[in-house]
Amino acid sequence: MSDTVTDTGTAPATTTQPDITSSPSTSQTTPAAAVPTTPTAAPVSWVNPDGTLKEGWKNTLVPEDFRGKRVYDAVGNDVASLLRHIGHQDSVIGKQGKGIFVPGPEASQTEKDIFYKALGRPDKPEEYKIDIPKEAMDETLAVEAKTIFHKAGLTQSQVDAVIALDKARMEASAKDLEDNPVKYFEELLPKVQPIYAKAAEDELRQRWGDAYDARIHLANRAIEENISNAEDKQLILSRAGNDPLVADLLATMMQKYAVSSTGPNTTVGNPTNVAKNLQQRIEDINSQLTPDLKRANRDRYDRLLNEKTRLYEQGFSG
Repeated sequence: MSDTVTDTGTAPATTTQPDITSSPSTSQTTPAAAVPTTPTAAPVSWVNPDGTLKEGWKNTLVPEDFRGKRVYDAVGNDVASLLRHIGHQDSVIGKQGKGIFVPGPEASQTEKDIFYKALGRPDKPEEYKIDIPKEAMDETLAVEAKTIFHKAGLTQSQVDAVIALDKARMEASAKDLEDNPVKYFEELLPKVQPIYAKAAEDELRQRWGDAYDARIHLANRAIEENISNAEDKQLILSRAGNDPLVADLLATMMQKYAVSSTGPNTTVGNPTNVAKNLQQRIEDINSQLTPDLKRANRDRYDRLLNEKTRLYEQGFSG
């Protein structure tokens, strides 16, 4: 009995020991041999055992372009709050239907475009239809208006409302202009007068040439010496200066009736006044008859000299 027990107990020991230490196929069958010799670091966990998130989790877990979103401040610092907030957002999205939120002031242009498209804004500004006569809005202004509408996110129906409102405003202004033209005339007159005065001066200078100064002087004298009321005088002076035909008529009448002393107006036909007017113009011409003018513009110099001669003749004949 004892021999049998001894043999059986020693045989497994002598046969298993060489297999563990010397078998050449041990590296192929042992799973531990496939593990790399350099162990990798265990992944860092940002969740504490109690479920809270470790300090600084946003700067690592949240993508950089999303870190400024206030939603991450609202979810708290634990996983449960984060998951609760996700569930809340899912509920809101389900109620809204399309999952589109109104973009806030810090929204990107992409977020705004998504929102505007969901509302029905055209993809491109040129897709708007603007029903306005060309005389009221030219093509350039229409393109600018469409660009503004598109940037503001307006739908076609909103653009139609804006156009309708503007059309009503223009019609009201046109009717008011028709019913009350005087107030518009008085408002525009100070702005228009200088434009007309410059145009009248250019036309008279072209018509009169070198005689412009002399003839405009005669036209002004005709008003000065025949209108006594200061306000009326100023009004006529301004209007005459804006109308070349009126200025030419006044100058011609003054030259005919005052300078020749043959007219019925004894005030302007007075020899003393005539001599004074002629002398003023002659002095003006003398100031212009310089050697420099003679060298630079001989034609103008000769015309002024001839005018001076005619004025002298008129003075002697008077």
